[in-house]
Formats: sequence, structure tokens, C-alpha cells
Amino acid sequence: MKILTNNKITPELEETIVKMLVQYNSEKIDSSKYINEPLEIIIKDDNNDILGGIYGRSIWGTLEIKTFVIKDNYRNQGIGSKLIKAAENEALKRKCNFISLDTFSFQAPGFYEKKGFEKIGTETNYPQSHDKYYYRKKLK
Repeated sequence: MKILTNNKITPELEETIVKMLVQYNSEKIDSSKYINEPLEIIIKDDNNDILGGIYGRSIWGTLEIKTFVIKDNYRNQGIGSKLIKAAENEALKRKCNFISLDTFSFQAPGFYEKKGFEKIGTETNYPQSHDKYYYRKKLK
């Protein structure tokens, strides 16, 4: 037996590990009634420059937002609200009941709370001198 550690993801090994997890999960949960797919939402300006976006996935009735960012000089102009609304609309199309995400105390917890997300957990002192917050929004 040996343990391999890398600082780069090996696509073939990652695919094998993911398949193992999917197999295990499918034995526990009937995924056939859910839309389990990745999600990409990108917003561009008239010059086709990327202003921000969301990456995530829908799984088991929840849309998980994994990455969400707006370019610095475009923040506080309603772009984030448009992206969240697009995510909510897509989540509803996918028959999701919730949207979940996490953010750090130095990022945008106030924004998410204004958008109706409820803080459901806190990991203190991560990263050091900051906190990590876990949010969830009920859609239906």
C-alpha cells in the first residue's frame, strides 16, 4: 500500500475517485429524481469582457455555489444581484429547493444576507483572524 500526494490534480485519478464516490452515494440516495449538473453563469460587458461569474452545481435538490466573483471596479453596481437572480432562476428550473454557499468574513456576507440567505454555520479563525460562513436560501 502507498499514498501518493501531488500539488496538481491528475484528471484520470480524479475521475476514478469521483466515480467511486458517485457509486457509493448512488447506493444511499435515489438521484434519479434530481437534476445533478454543473453550472456556469458568466456576465460580460458590451466588449465581451468578463465582469464576473458563478460556478457551482445542482445536486440532490440544492444548487451549490462554489465560486462567485465580480471584478473589483464593477462591484456595487447590481451585477452580483443579477448573477444571484440568474442562479435562483436556474435552480428553480432544476427543481432545487435551496441554494447553498460559503464565504469568508472579509468577502460578502452582508450581500448574501440582503439577498435572503440565512447563515447556518460559522467556522471561526479560518483563515486566521477571519471566519468562514455557511449560507443557505430556501427557494420554495
